[in-house]
Amino acid sequence: MKSTTFTKSIEYNLITNAEKWRQGDKINGVLKIKNISLDNIEIPVLKITLAVGNFKKIKSKDIKAWDHFSEILFEDKISISSGEQIEYAWNFKLPEDSQITEKDKSVYLTFFDGVEPWPSALLELVVDPKLVIMQFLEILVVFMRFKALQRKFSKGMVEVKLSPPSSKDMSHVESLVLRMKEVDKTLEIEYIFTTHAFEMVAGNMMAQKKTAQVDQKLTSNEYYIYGDSPNHEFIKSSVSSVIAKATPKFFLPK
Repeated sequence: MKSTTFTKSIEYNLITNAEKWRQGDKINGVLKIKNISLDNIEIPVLKITLAVGNFKKIKSKDIKAWDHFSEILFEDKISISSGEQIEYAWNFKLPEDSQITEKDKSVYLTFFDGVEPWPSALLELVVDPKLVIMQFLEILVVFMRFKALQRKFSKGMVEVKLSPPSSKDMSHVESLVLRMKEVDKTLEIEYIFTTHAFEMVAGNMMAQKKTAQVDQKLTSNEYYIYGDSPNHEFIKSSVSSVIAKATPKFFLPK
């Protein structure tokens, strides 16, 4: 993937080794800078950063668009003669719980030359959730007949809203919000159920809408059979046990 930006004097080319990444992946690339003027140019500083960028603020060039979380400083006060091109190899590692690409923000590579506070060049990265998170969701959708409605990044976790299958044993569940992250081969999961149930209120049995949260931690030895092949039966059993914990004693049939 490549981003080319021109100023009056310099051509910037920001080049990456791939088109798409997952949380925790390594990103490699090259920054090429060419003096396209007839004069020698001095650049105050050369640095490249990883940053979370807000699409709306980027469009309006709001300096608050960026949340920088990793940086590589190449050089201070470098001089480039007319027609000269220099290049710098770089690499970053995305955090295992990094921001993913969503409708209003994503991770960016941003390059600064010290002349302006706004990046001299920038490149949006497409970052998907970790493989195990997508495998876990696939099992819920394909084998347990949940329907994924919406995905976003919230509080350092991938958050997915799901609607339950229209089965009798799930008739008390209105919705499920699933939050997940995998760090150090441990999958942390938050299940947030919205349920319909009967409860005793002032001596009367009344219909109530309730929210129940169940947290879970699974190790890679549990959710993988071998390599990166998911343990389907274990995951289905694990989800079923969580649903049982969140099931109210008396619930409303559909």
